[in-house]
Amino acid sequence: MGEPLDTVENSTDQATRLIREAILSGQIGPGERLKTAELAHRLGFSTMPLREALRKLEGEGLVEIEPNRGATVRRLNRAYITDLFELNTDLRICAVRRGMASLTLERIRALEKLAQDYRGHIEGHEDLEAIRVNRDFNARLVEYGGNREALRVFLHGWDIIFAFRRSYGYGAGRRRVMADEMQMLIDALRRHDSVAAEAILRMQNAAMMEDLVSRIAPEG
Repeated sequence: MGEPLDTVENSTDQATRLIREAILSGQIGPGERLKTAELAHRLGFSTMPLREALRKLEGEGLVEIEPNRGATVRRLNRAYITDLFELNTDLRICAVRRGMASLTLERIRALEKLAQDYRGHIEGHEDLEAIRVNRDFNARLVEYGGNREALRVFLHGWDIIFAFRRSYGYGAGRRRVMADEMQMLIDALRRHDSVAAEAILRMQNAAMMEDLVSRIAPEG
């Protein structure tokens, strides 16, 4: 009896990963229905591990399951955006506070290199590379705080945010402003000015949240 259960668990993990990747890459968009029969044909799994996978993704906040309607990819609304952005910003601020005492020139230079790469990708209209570098920049910032669990939570939320960014894009000029915000943050870190760094992160949070809300239906 143990072997079949292990097989189901493995299939569930694999199905969860594949569906998650499809959502995060934009292959399955916000509001789209997730029918187990279609997923079974598409991914090559039976319906049992797919149902379990959808429940796992519901727990991650990527999927909504409603009685008599089934599973859908979660749509963005103002409340969800606010919660997600505030959590990720608070994690970055906490990391800056924790990591300021151990901030070294080498760490600042690593952030500067990522900021330069980000600006280069923006100027070269390399959107996906810019998204990746932006993720790496902020992940490095949280990593310097020294809390691995905070980094795990941060990356999960960040990947959800940018999965929707790939669907909705950015407002005019927002990414260039983000490059300037990166440099302002680095300057504050170089001065070991945690108050200024926190103000910059909160300013960026407000601007990015409003930019995303403005690009989707703002109700809710």
